[in-house]
Amino acid sequence: MFGIGSTRLCHKIAYMKQLFVLILLFVSFEMMAIKASVDVLRFSNADIQYVEVNYRIFANSLNDKISTPTMEVNEVLSTIIVYRNKEIVDFQKNLLVGGQGSKDLLDVRRFQLEPGEYNIAVELQDQKGAKQKFKVEKRITINPKELISISDIMLLATATQSTFESPLVRNGVYMETMPYSYFDEEVSILKTYVEIYGLQQTEKYYCSYEIIKGYDTEPEEVALIKYKRLDAKAIQAYLLKLELSDLVSGNYHFAIKVYNSNKDLIASKTANFVRSNSSADIEQLSLRSEKFENSFAKNIDVDSLNYVLMAIAPLVFGPSKDLIEELINNDNEIAKRRYIHDYWKDRAQDNAEGAYLSYMTIARAVDRRFYNGTSYGFDTDLGYIFLRYGAPDDAMIVDDELSAFPYQIWRYEKIVATGENNVKFLFYAPSLSHRDFRLLHSTCRVELQTPSWEAELYRRLPEETVGNQGEARSVNDGFSRRARDLWEDF
Repeated sequence: MFGIGSTRLCHKIAYMKQLFVLILLFVSFEMMAIKASVDVLRFSNADIQYVEVNYRIFANSLNDKISTPTMEVNEVLSTIIVYRNKEIVDFQKNLLVGGQGSKDLLDVRRFQLEPGEYNIAVELQDQKGAKQKFKVEKRITINPKELISISDIMLLATATQSTFESPLVRNGVYMETMPYSYFDEEVSILKTYVEIYGLQQTEKYYCSYEIIKGYDTEPEEVALIKYKRLDAKAIQAYLLKLELSDLVSGNYHFAIKVYNSNKDLIASKTANFVRSNSSADIEQLSLRSEKFENSFAKNIDVDSLNYVLMAIAPLVFGPSKDLIEELINNDNEIAKRRYIHDYWKDRAQDNAEGAYLSYMTIARAVDRRFYNGTSYGFDTDLGYIFLRYGAPDDAMIVDDELSAFPYQIWRYEKIVATGENNVKFLFYAPSLSHRDFRLLHSTCRVELQTPSWEAELYRRLPEETVGNQGEARSVNDGFSRRARDLWEDF
């Protein structure tokens, strides 16, 4: 087990999933307290072309309470502005009310657009608490209509028949897009929605729909493929499904290709997605036939395999994070050795053993330095961040504020892994033990961010918090409450 850091690691895995997909999809966004997934998709009808903005606001980012979650109704103001050559061509403002408790807020907004280049800016603002925001801007091209064409592909989290009227219902099907196009192990079927336009009744058509490894549209290894006869109609909608159970973790794209009776390709469309599937990964590691009996991985003591995997965990991003956790909780010795071997082989090629030995020397030193009596040192928050990003450029410990828990501030001039400068981490010791510092807040976009960190740090003085009970984000100024000034000036 991961010990005392397991909750932190699970939380971190969720953050890694989001970062991994967003970076690979080249999404530019401002990470604030609100967490949201936004998809911009192009569709047509007989006369016009239009854009759909699908977005999901995660309820747990609105209910940012460290102590007790709220069951109050959420309210978020959404503003969507469409620009062309820096001029506003359309906008919509809408107040979303609902999502009580753990229910996410979902909405779809549509904009009719002429052919051209557009920027679509989405701003979401929480109407309660500190009114935190989420912002994202995406660029999209509307091409002139062609005789035969395909809409953008919706990668779906949910697709169910519905008789209700809703912005999320299309052609009698209630659909939710998959957040961040990330399909974890719990999802066994890839569900997609697509529309095909302009098929002539005098012709016969069919399509292939397939999953291809990688994000490139160039021919690559096809993981799964199916074929379907198409209805010759001006507008036809399809729900297409492919089995994901045996698909190993990695980057993929879903492609649909339309052919005529002469097998000529006449239209195609792709959509990128990420798959995380630890069970399939472990099975593949176990069945691979390459020999590694003479490698360093073969010589690792069986009782040390989990120790090595946990030491590697801070360096791993994306779906491999889930795989390491699954390997640690699994008894498959061969898969563990294969993963360790492949990890260092990929990083250091012919010097894999040397890189492994050098890193484990550092990992053992971090283990000794940050060991807290119950968890390995690299599984504590301090040790995890140290191994992940290296030693901080500056650090301070504050344990003389009677109204606060002991806390530390670490600062990094630059973090190469995320490309960020002047990154800060704040750790605190709610148990008052200097061996139990936990990450409370950071400015790193892939780590824990807690807008109400001040209220939590000074939780022992509730009368000094600013805001209503359960919504407090800061505390009143005072000589014994210096954390905000230290944080901003450090």
